[in-house]
Amino acid sequence: MRLYLSSTLSDLEEERRAVKEVLSGQYTVVESYEADPRPLWQSCVADVATCAIYIGIVGLRCGFVPPGQGRSITELEFDAALAAGLPCFVFVREVDAIPASRTDLYTNDNDPALIKAFRARLSSGASGIPRAALFSSADDLKVKVLRALQRQPAPALDRPVGLPSPPAAAKPAAPETAPPPPSPSPPLTELQKLLKSYLQDNWAALHGHPAFLRANLFPDLDQAVPLSAERVFAMACDGPPIEVLLGAREFFQARAARGVSPASSVSETDGIVCSAIVRCALVAAERYVRGKVDGGAHRDHDPVWSSDHLVACIEAAVRLGFGLCFSPGSPQPENVFRLVHPVPEPGVAGEEGAALSAAELLATIERREFQTGQDYDPDYLRAFIRRRASKLGTALVVSTDAAGRFESAERRAELLKDLREQFDLRTFFQRRGEDAMPPWARQMQDSLLHALGPVLDISLHKAAITEKEMAQRESERPAAPVVTNLTMNFNAAVGTVAQANAPGAQAAARDIVIGLSGTDLLQALAAVQRAIDAGTAQPGETEPRRLMAQELDKVRTVLQADGRSASDAEHVKGWLDGVETSARALSNGRTIVETLAPVWAGLRQSWPAFLALFN
Repeated sequence: MRLYLSSTLSDLEEERRAVKEVLSGQYTVVESYEADPRPLWQSCVADVATCAIYIGIVGLRCGFVPPGQGRSITELEFDAALAAGLPCFVFVREVDAIPASRTDLYTNDNDPALIKAFRARLSSGASGIPRAALFSSADDLKVKVLRALQRQPAPALDRPVGLPSPPAAAKPAAPETAPPPPSPSPPLTELQKLLKSYLQDNWAALHGHPAFLRANLFPDLDQAVPLSAERVFAMACDGPPIEVLLGAREFFQARAARGVSPASSVSETDGIVCSAIVRCALVAAERYVRGKVDGGAHRDHDPVWSSDHLVACIEAAVRLGFGLCFSPGSPQPENVFRLVHPVPEPGVAGEEGAALSAAELLATIERREFQTGQDYDPDYLRAFIRRRASKLGTALVVSTDAAGRFESAERRAELLKDLREQFDLRTFFQRRGEDAMPPWARQMQDSLLHALGPVLDISLHKAAITEKEMAQRESERPAAPVVTNLTMNFNAAVGTVAQANAPGAQAAARDIVIGLSGTDLLQALAAVQRAIDAGTAQPGETEPRRLMAQELDKVRTVLQADGRSASDAEHVKGWLDGVETSARALSNGRTIVETLAPVWAGLRQSWPAFLALFN
């Protein structure tokens, strides 16, 4: 039985191959590649009329539009099948599953409005238009094609006029029973999608490069079978992950022995080869971690087990399903950004920390120093994040420590939900200490670091420097303050929410930890001192005010020191408690307590050891 297979070619080559494989032996698949005296579009339409069934595959490319025709050959073939009364089965690839490089919007071959209109026509439900099925991958398409043909078998064929009947002996025997459809393949992970797209887009450079062909990534590689992008992808996804990891390690070790680091390449093609092998290694690492970590057994806000940031990123990618991309020679993913002190208090309407959080978020994604006094439109920030994610080809991810106020599972869940809903950011939490790691997690981490060391140019020394740099914002002071346009209002009402909302409160106290000069914090403490000094004419108040001033001096001394510890936080809280308790007995005590509000709120927001005393 003859079946006409219609689609654009260069963007749907894999899908066409998949359909032909799954129909092999049951149908004679017709494709219009024969020489013909007629124009291309006329011969294609004529070929459709010689068949008993039509299958159409549609992506996001329109294909060739013949001169004088307002529709592409693909759409003309579809119309010819409808006119001939053929059973038509149409399969439309999901937009999210199509690489950008395989769209008319990217190639500019045709006006994207043409393919958009054709897809809209196929999904319109109009009378006479067969219902199309969506598919996400070539494997998914195989299953859906088989099911469609088995559920709605084609009618007996009336031989088209002018087509000779084949000899009786040549007719293939119809199978007694149709083969069962293959089990649906699991959906590709984001890392697998990145690898697949990269192999397809760069196969012309990869398949003939000796270094790629000699790379010993796949121990069971059959050299007699021609290598293809699909075959490499299948081996990376199905082969033993440890073998792929060790093969990638040996490849980059050999380069290092020749004096070529992962951060450099001798040519553009050499760089493509290295990038392909790095992506194979990441897919293998993901599969290795998946074998150790049951993502379904964890909530999204549960901290990852790994203490090393790179391995934590891979573990989180397995759990949450995001991709990772790297710059040459960098052991930290380009799309993962570490928030040192996320500010917002989810659920507190109008909290000033929301503006500070947006400012820190944007600064973190740009990998620059955070500055207060900036307020960004959420719509602007969403667009900024969306464009950055599009440029990197995968979702942006933020991580932060499961410490301080984020020791609380409820707080972690709130932050994760808030960042996902507002900015479509994935979020994961990490515990920094290694003491809590179970033995299997420590083995997994050390094995991955050993395997990926030469691949991503990791060494113990570099890893230590990276960890230090990531925490630098918490301890290092620049030569000059970078606080700009910071104003304070000490007249907010007293109370938990009011303290958190006190204008300037969080901005002032962030100086302590983020590495600013602390000038504004000292100004806040000076304002408290002025409030204490006021009203000393009242009898019996002189001594309490003197003691309060002493306690305030102790706080100032600790916060001006170079280092701060958990015990320092306990002392600071005790002294501030003493100041607030004594203030309530004074004539202007309400003013003193209100002036203390920004100090309390700021310390709780930006000093984890201080905040831990309240949880």
